[in-house]
Amino acid sequence: MPKKGHTNNPNGRPKGVPNKATAELRENLRRLVELNQGKIQGWLDKVGDKDPAKAISLINDMSEYVLPKLSRAEVVAEVINEYEIDLSSLDDATLDKLIGKAKKAKAE
Repeated sequence: MPKKGHTNNPNGRPKGVPNKATAELRENLRRLVELNQGKIQGWLDKVGDKDPAKAISLINDMSEYVLPKLSRAEVVAEVINEYEIDLSSLDDATLDKLIGKAKKAKAE
């Protein structure tokens, strides 16, 4: 008997490979839907006649078992605040330094 926490496969199950129970369940669900495809369409038609939004919701719920779920993406943007500054009171040397720093920052 192996020690606690150790298995005969030190690398473990490869990423993305479902366990046997999950694989069997998915296969059984696939077969169930396949065998009842005509009935499911009829049921959706009946629900859609009374409540189209509910029919769309049911289709959406069923799609989880067929289509992979999309991951969410986060969009990060840099916000640049622009200010109006009165530079008329600055001497030429200070103004030249500011302009040089602004050009350098823009180039980066």
